[in-house]
Amino acid sequence: MRRTYTTPADRAQAEAHRLAEEVLAQKTGAVKRKVTLPKGTQKPAKATGQKDSQWKMYAIGAGVLTSVSLSALLYYGRPFYDDRDDEKIHDPMWEKLLPDPMEGPFRRPYTVVINLDDTLVHSTWDREHGWRHAKRPGVDYFLSYMSQFYEIVIFTSQSSMNAAPILDKLDPYQYALYRLYREATRYIGGKYVKDLTHLNRDLSKVIIIDSNPDAFSLQPENGITLNPWKGEANDNGLLSYIPFLEAIAFLQPDDVRPVLKHFKGKSIPEEWARQEQAMNRQHIKQWEEEHAAMKHKRNLGTLFGPKQEKPPLLPLEQMRKQAREAYAAEHEQMVKQERMIQKEIEEQKKKMGEMKLTVWDMMTQLSTGQPIMPPGQDQPQPPEQK
Repeated sequence: MRRTYTTPADRAQAEAHRLAEEVLAQKTGAVKRKVTLPKGTQKPAKATGQKDSQWKMYAIGAGVLTSVSLSALLYYGRPFYDDRDDEKIHDPMWEKLLPDPMEGPFRRPYTVVINLDDTLVHSTWDREHGWRHAKRPGVDYFLSYMSQFYEIVIFTSQSSMNAAPILDKLDPYQYALYRLYREATRYIGGKYVKDLTHLNRDLSKVIIIDSNPDAFSLQPENGITLNPWKGEANDNGLLSYIPFLEAIAFLQPDDVRPVLKHFKGKSIPEEWARQEQAMNRQHIKQWEEEHAAMKHKRNLGTLFGPKQEKPPLLPLEQMRKQAREAYAAEHEQMVKQERMIQKEIEEQKKKMGEMKLTVWDMMTQLSTGQPIMPPGQDQPQPPEQK
């Protein structure tokens, strides 16, 4: 039997090798060793990992979101009370939208407030041309003729920045004395409303004409709903209201609201035309009866006096005829003056174009002492020396 012997140096070397292998195994995880503490020793608290912190953040976020949702549900789901202001109302920027009425011959007893969009103009937009605005047929005549009897106010829900250039082109002579824009409206329930109480005018003398009845919903008794114009070339909707507005201006009722109420639910131009025809028939019938009675009572004065074969016009028709004739004469004179002014402007431009002298030529000519002649005239030549 063979015996082996180890020296103390060999045993120390072997123990060191074994310890090195155990340390290497622990670092690489090859060997899992359970470490226990002596009895009676308190275990340390387990360290919080990254996953635990993430879960805590998720839980906090979910709690906050749930609280906000419940709070919103309780707030918007609570019952409404009578004293709660549910609608956001914007008042006009000014308490009085118009200055005090003018005095003297320029004062008009009645005021017509008329809309712009789809009432006087129709606007369209496309990529090729952008915004384009068309005038309703008869707009020029309506504004110029009605300005003799009414104080005209154009009231639009557009902003002044957008509407002012349109109105400058639409009404260059400013037959409409005043212009009101979106800044003068009230914003109620998502709509722009024109509150006539801020006009600084007697509402018994105010008529508002608009294609949108919501615009005068606060004073419907003052309103006339005009059919909106969408660009039709043969439209007569605006001009058809002139006889009715003439009658109000001539007859001068104390309050226009009962008159408008009488035509509520009816076409005002058609209904007024029927009533005017009925008055005319009654007038002719009465004249014929009086004329027939006069034939039996003729005397020498009536035999040699002028005979009236036709019935006279109604007072309303007489006033209308005089007003339209006066307007036609005045308008013709205004057109002549405008043509003369335009002709003078063109002649002035032509003369300015004929001025061929430059600044240098003018300075040179002035330095010689010769006068500058008007365009078309040659400079005087010095006399020839003999």
